[in-house]
Amino acid sequence: MEPLLMAGFQCNELNEVLARLHFQLHYIDKYDKNKIPSNCALCLIDLRTDNIINEINYLVKELDPRIHIIVLINKAQLDNSEITTFIAQFAWDFCTSPIDPERLEKCLGHGLGLSKLKQQYQTPQPELPCNDPEHPITQSETMQQLYRQIERVAPTDIPVLIRGESGTGKELVATQLHQSSSRKDGPFITVNCGAMAAGLIHSDLFGHEKGAFTGATSNRKGKIALADGGTLFLDEIGDLPAELQVNLLRFLQEGLFDSVGGCITQSANVRILSATHVDLENAIDQGRFRLDLYYRLNGITINTPRLKERRDDIIGLANQFIRVYSNEYGLVAKPLSQSACHALLNYPWPGNVRELINRVRRAVVLCDTQQITAQNLELANIEKKRHIALSLKTLKDNAEKQALQQAILIADGQVELAASYLDISRATFYRLMDKHHIQLI
Repeated sequence: MEPLLMAGFQCNELNEVLARLHFQLHYIDKYDKNKIPSNCALCLIDLRTDNIINEINYLVKELDPRIHIIVLINKAQLDNSEITTFIAQFAWDFCTSPIDPERLEKCLGHGLGLSKLKQQYQTPQPELPCNDPEHPITQSETMQQLYRQIERVAPTDIPVLIRGESGTGKELVATQLHQSSSRKDGPFITVNCGAMAAGLIHSDLFGHEKGAFTGATSNRKGKIALADGGTLFLDEIGDLPAELQVNLLRFLQEGLFDSVGGCITQSANVRILSATHVDLENAIDQGRFRLDLYYRLNGITINTPRLKERRDDIIGLANQFIRVYSNEYGLVAKPLSQSACHALLNYPWPGNVRELINRVRRAVVLCDTQQITAQNLELANIEKKRHIALSLKTLKDNAEKQALQQAILIADGQVELAASYLDISRATFYRLMDKHHIQLI
């Protein structure tokens, strides 16, 4: 019997059809390499139920690309953009319900044959282990675009301004830019412009000479001098005091600077990267940030996406952090429950990846069950809100259908008149009739 991976909705009718076709079924609800037979060539995904597309999206991205995916849907779902997008991106073929055994057998047979050919003539790419939460594995197209941008920009010496919300990994982007550049063997010096002590900022950045001020008992190089031959990363540049912006601008224009108490102008060969979560355009309008400095820093802009804009990565990131922190604390790595996956995918993540790390780390330590649940992640209320939202949608749909039926009854089946009662166009009325499967008698 041929092995067949099964995911999504479980249906007795489908199981009987597949048994007659001599397939050995292996059900999976999340990616587990150990549960997938080594000779498996097909995966049949039944999407005839709602609210599983996010989990299925993650699952198929983990599968060996040589496994062909067949999708089973209801005909009405062909109007669902999420479903059709999924089919276009991942499916080799699809079938619609009601199940036609002959059509399904041909579809599975063709998919099986082609997949086996691919497995015969291709070798899988080796898996690259990643045990560092600071360098997570990412699969979303949004992040792939970001990495492609980094690859193009890194070899140049053009100043880069990295923009994004807190917790989106701006420093990781800066680090990657440095490591992918010709300066990778030089120093990478980070300056947090929002955390330097008031009154010592100039000294920290440009250095000072012995005796320049009380407590200056020796010469000290500043961050700019320390970065000579490498990269200087100015984090939170939007918080840099106005008086220091002038000195930084001079260095960016001429490559020259003066240390505190020094009488000799110094120079340094550095690449400048900067990052901020501040709206610099607004800061310029308010006079808090210099326009000329902005143009010097903003050679190229790289935007780091919010976590909610890269939902395809969330489950993978969470599982990676579970492995990392379970190993760090000497604990058994536990899988995410279905409720946890739902909650992770539906939470807006205002704190981005940093918040995800904190929630997962806390859950790893406190979880006392076989699986990590939404409650362990302190996201249990998300599931409640989701059910409320679904209930509201059901109520809205029921009310809409009832209004259509009443209007048709009052108008004695005349669509144009019924549409006028509801103050909608005839075309909209027909569309809603189709949506709710209402027929004129």
